[in-house]
Amino acid sequence: MILPMIKYSFIIFHKDYDQFLGKLGELGVLDVIEREDVNKEEELSEDTREMGRIDGVLKMLEKGDRPAAAGVQTANPDQQAVLAYLEEAEALEEQQKRLETLLEENAKETERLKPWGDFSSSDLERLKPAGYEVRLFKCNANRFDPEWENQYYLFHISKTESTIHFLVIRKIGEETAIDAEPVDPGTASLSGLQTEKQQLDEEMVQLRDKLVSLGDNAVPVLREYRLQLSNRMKLSEVYLDTQKISDNRLMVLEGWVPEDSTGKLDSVLENEAVVSLANPPMHDDSPPVKLKNSRFSRLFEPISKLFDLPSYGELDLTPYFAPFFMIFFGFCLGDAGYGVFFILFGSLLKLKAKKELRPLLSLAQVFGIATIVFGLLSGTFFGINLIDSGYTITESSIASYSNQSIPANDVSALQEFEGQYFKSREEFLDATSQAIGTASVEKYQTELIRYAEAGIPFVSSFRHLMQDPLQMFYLSILIGGVQILFGIFVKVLNITRRRGFRYALSTVGWLILIISVILNSLGLFDGVYTGYLFYGLLAISGVFILILNKPGAGILNRIGSGIWDSYGMVTGFFGDILSYIRLFALGISSAILGFVFNDISLQLLDIPYIGWFFFLVLLLFGHTINLFMATLGGFIHPMRLTFVEFYKNAGFEGGGRKYNPFIINNSNLKESK
Repeated sequence: MILPMIKYSFIIFHKDYDQFLGKLGELGVLDVIEREDVNKEEELSEDTREMGRIDGVLKMLEKGDRPAAAGVQTANPDQQAVLAYLEEAEALEEQQKRLETLLEENAKETERLKPWGDFSSSDLERLKPAGYEVRLFKCNANRFDPEWENQYYLFHISKTESTIHFLVIRKIGEETAIDAEPVDPGTASLSGLQTEKQQLDEEMVQLRDKLVSLGDNAVPVLREYRLQLSNRMKLSEVYLDTQKISDNRLMVLEGWVPEDSTGKLDSVLENEAVVSLANPPMHDDSPPVKLKNSRFSRLFEPISKLFDLPSYGELDLTPYFAPFFMIFFGFCLGDAGYGVFFILFGSLLKLKAKKELRPLLSLAQVFGIATIVFGLLSGTFFGINLIDSGYTITESSIASYSNQSIPANDVSALQEFEGQYFKSREEFLDATSQAIGTASVEKYQTELIRYAEAGIPFVSSFRHLMQDPLQMFYLSILIGGVQILFGIFVKVLNITRRRGFRYALSTVGWLILIISVILNSLGLFDGVYTGYLFYGLLAISGVFILILNKPGAGILNRIGSGIWDSYGMVTGFFGDILSYIRLFALGISSAILGFVFNDISLQLLDIPYIGWFFFLVLLLFGHTINLFMATLGGFIHPMRLTFVEFYKNAGFEGGGRKYNPFIINNSNLKESK
């Protein structure tokens, strides 16, 4: 839900304003209303540049999450000391960049000269007094012409799979018709480059030691100064949003406070020389948005914020889509084993995870629960098909059938299969259909499956609840239809909240029409009087859709708008329903991939001696890939169904501004970062 906001207006004498702002900042409940006639970026540009400079230096010095050095005084850091630390750190950073550049150049030159061996440019100059010079070449091995060796003094230096490096000795000024790439020998040798690298490495080590030493002293001071600068900037922003009246003697400040925090603010105002007014939002106001949901729904707030915050006047859809999103994720993964992994993985990480990450891990555990439920519903556990886990009618099965409502002659007919093993559910039901008839099998299918002994222990007790792929297909459409209908109902609430119930009558008409058609298709209106009720509901929905859709508009405008909306609603509704088939498609594809990886892995066990090793490697690799892909799809596609189908049918507008209270951090209680 969106917390109600109260608009506060304060009038304070200018001499008391600083003290008042300090208490407001410590309280941290007022979201200050910004003035549109002030250019904050220009006014705070100098502080912003200084903040960026400090952040850059801290990022460099805090590598490895350095704690504040013990015994270092951080209270009220001297600005000159801060400036000295910044200049020293920036100078060291420049040296580090220079050394890194030199090391990169050294590595490139070393790699270039490796094929030629260790030589110096002076070695190549020795032949010049005799009138000869040395030229270096390289070319693709396929393009090297052996005839060059007969035409010139050519010597091979090295050869790789694709490149030949060679040199040619020729008279000075003589032309060589060799179609190869000339190579510059450069001025350095491999041994010289190695020596240079050692020197650069030593300088880099010394530089890093200096950075560590500087960080021990500078980081606590810079952290504290950054905190003070941040507080100063926040105060400056509030001053810029303050109106000054009566020759700047009175200060006027406005802001928003959540309704559940007004008590704290009012208790502070009782002891302050300030005039304050508190009023609910007016129609043209734009209060900020602060969400407050149940423990379960709060886990899904990071997902809803990926799209947009709701506007202040509408419903927060987070608690409305949260159960569906959980169901969608479980449907897409569709493997109970993967659900167990999610729960264990989330539980282990929560033991050492930071506080801000624990809600995300709790969300992973919730997804794991949903995945277990839908994995058992579809009969999949780490790629093992639990539905087709073997069916055997035993003496115990016959006894259980007799205790159920199955006719005695059917039970007697089933006794001929006692002890016979059927590999799959389809094979088992086909055989029993031949014995007792298709009609009896359809009527008693649950009992027949439940009491047949399974090839996997403990599966028999719940295997009858598992659904085949066609039933899962219908289930995905059913869930989609339920969410869309629920979204239309939420749209009624949303419009009523924003504009009033009479503006929601058209949506109410569609809700009545869709539900009536569904109930009629289920045969609930087959009676004479119920048939009249059905036609009455159709008439009411038609009036709502075509006549009462636009309060205040003309009758022709309403009818035309209703017809146009009807076209969009009908085509959009069926298109939205079909979008939910992706849940079934993702779930079945995940299950099939799991089956395939299991089958291939089992075949590797036939390899003598080391087959078990390849079996484990492929099994782990295959299920890891499948889990990753299924998780990615299980997050993206439910998010798409939520933000497109559900948000559209729920009439979501968005555009809300996040609640951002004015807070001054206490340096004695909190470290920056």
